[in-house]
Amino acid sequence: MRRRHVLAGAGMLLSAPLRAQEAWPSRPVRLVVPFAPGASSDTLARLMTAKAAGPLGVTFVVENRAGAGGLLAAQAVARAAPDGTTLLWGGGTAITHAVMQASPGYDVLRDFTPVTTLAEHPAILAVRSASPLRDMAGLLEAARRTPGGLRYGSGGVGTPAHMAGAAMLKLAGAEGIHVPYRGANLATLAVEQGEVDFAFAISNIALPRAQQGAVRILCTAGSRRMTALPAVPTLGEAVPGGPIVTSGSSVVGPAGLPEAITRRLHAGFRDAVTGDAELRATITGEGGEIVLSDSPAAYAAAWEGELRRLQELVRVSGARVE
Repeated sequence: MRRRHVLAGAGMLLSAPLRAQEAWPSRPVRLVVPFAPGASSDTLARLMTAKAAGPLGVTFVVENRAGAGGLLAAQAVARAAPDGTTLLWGGGTAITHAVMQASPGYDVLRDFTPVTTLAEHPAILAVRSASPLRDMAGLLEAARRTPGGLRYGSGGVGTPAHMAGAAMLKLAGAEGIHVPYRGANLATLAVEQGEVDFAFAISNIALPRAQQGAVRILCTAGSRRMTALPAVPTLGEAVPGGPIVTSGSSVVGPAGLPEAITRRLHAGFRDAVTGDAELRATITGEGGEIVLSDSPAAYAAAWEGELRRLQELVRVSGARVE
């Protein structure tokens, strides 16, 4: 009789966590977006959560935290309770600050739980439509001919776009003048208005502007040519050893997120993408590539790889936060 009571008690202890996970979420799930409302990444986050809400059976609330270049968003999620009700959109933001900031307020490998990748948007090198720079060979020749003569914009000091420009010029044996702006949209506008000669901007910002004839695209910075721009070379083709610079649409949570909740989130977001042709068309139509992680563990491995890649980009470019 005593043994039966002990076994029954053990069963109750084992079933409690399962019931808690089955009851997830106890309230709406907050998705923290490190961008301002209306930004292209914010729009995609809202579309993605609207599509995933049904498969997951949850209500999402998008919270925009654009302060300090997204650092505040990453810090908020790193410090959140690991109950599956606070998530971060775009894990690359957390990685970028971990590399560029001496003390970001978290350990990027210990304080987050990678959940899933969904898509990536390669950076695009754009010039104004009326620019005499017609291709990468012409741009690099002009940069070498007039050291410091070409001005390039980015969404801020220490951003991947800044580092991409600095690394490209350094690898090509050229120089340039960096002009930082408050966000990639403003940097792209500066290209259109002729304030700078070129800028790297994420595809979902630059591609629509190119389709409208406002800018011309000379190269992309993905690992392969973009599906939407098969005739446009990659930066690596134009400059041997040129960096890969992409912005990922992904979801991460705080450290300690229960495995069952992590797997459920991963499956729900994956189902939203694979089961919705309209969503996939929206992503690819803006120059994105569908990149679905096979499992949370696969994304965790990619997370570490992205950290190493960004550390190498910092080393090659020499860029630092001022």
